[in-house]
Amino acid sequence: MNTLKNHNSYSITLSNNASTEELSYNSWIVILHSNRIPPHIGILINGSYNSLTIKGPETNVDVSVLLKIIKQKKIETVFIKLKKHPVFSLDYQNEIFQIQVKKFTQVKPNEASCLSPIKLFLTEFYAIQLMEKELLYELVERLKENDYLDKALGLNIKNEMNSKEFYFPIYSYAELQDVILKEQTNLYKK
Repeated sequence: MNTLKNHNSYSITLSNNASTEELSYNSWIVILHSNRIPPHIGILINGSYNSLTIKGPETNVDVSVLLKIIKQKKIETVFIKLKKHPVFSLDYQNEIFQIQVKKFTQVKPNEASCLSPIKLFLTEFYAIQLMEKELLYELVERLKENDYLDKALGLNIKNEMNSKEFYFPIYSYAELQDVILKEQTNLYKK
């Protein structure tokens, strides 16, 4: 798969490198292995990282632990800051997101991806219409169009020509399901 290197669609402008201090506050969509097809996505709220994985829900991972793993393993990661919700506190949002993550037993083909609980969160708090087969790069594009994104930071991102633009890898829903099935098969072989 190639990315749309000469097209503004499906890209995001990165500010500076991510720091523990900055990521300890607010709400962030975290895109781990950001150049992989598919990447892994979670949400970081006030320094607490939560996501749905092939092994099941992963909740309350401290930002310092997350960043240590990212740095040690040199994981390409993009952090996208959501605009502050005008009504609900970050603690309440984190509590609700943890409930949403736990609605799923694990990432499963044609049932749930790591993006599934994030879609529920964005539907509840940002009135983003739930689109079951929508992929990450499409969802980020809708968030940009609705002006729900504050800024984006990168860590271990290797950009060509020191560009500040990060281009999302483009893949299909069928490709996503194939990768999930392979990961699930590999998990059960262990």
